[in-house]
Amino acid sequence: MATTLAKAAEGFVAEQTHAARIAHVSKSFSGPAGSQLVLDDINLDVAPGEFVTLLGASGCGKSTLLNLVAGLDKPTAGSIETPGGRPALMFQEHALFPWLTAGKNIELALRLRGVAKADRRPEAERLLELVRLGGAHGKRVHELSGGMRQRVALARALAQDSQLLLMDEPFAALDAITRDVLHGELTRIWEETNLSVL
Repeated sequence: MATTLAKAAEGFVAEQTHAARIAHVSKSFSGPAGSQLVLDDINLDVAPGEFVTLLGASGCGKSTLLNLVAGLDKPTAGSIETPGGRPALMFQEHALFPWLTAGKNIELALRLRGVAKADRRPEAERLLELVRLGGAHGKRVHELSGGMRQRVALARALAQDSQLLLMDEPFAALDAITRDVLHGELTRIWEETNLSVL
């Protein structure tokens, strides 16, 4: 039985041609002035292991599209497929729980994923090492710089073990030097993990 499941899984991976498929997606919002079309017939395939960047002016719908791919909202028309399961999402703000330590923020994502209690701390520490924050497990959020908070947020996103990572300008509020460093770190992690990033 296990061998059959493993072969089926191998076949699925071999046949998977996209980490995300956005097909003819449109999104409208209703307001006092009527319906406002934000996205109109968007089509995009993100290949496994691909790093795709959405470019556009502020307010053009980039965050709306990411929210749709993340499953936080539904398109007005069209369809979105993420064959590898629910994507992980990094917001513009770090969105860490201030009453938890850096490590416990990551462990919460592991717990929600179903990781056994005994395995959570070692995995959280491994992820902190991956984002170059080894030894920060016990630090509170207020003890971390903005860049360190975003590294913890990245580790928490990686803890979801998703094949697709959605990033809604998570480094935009950081100073230029920290932003450049984190862009380099993200590239390194992407190369090491073979994630798809949108």
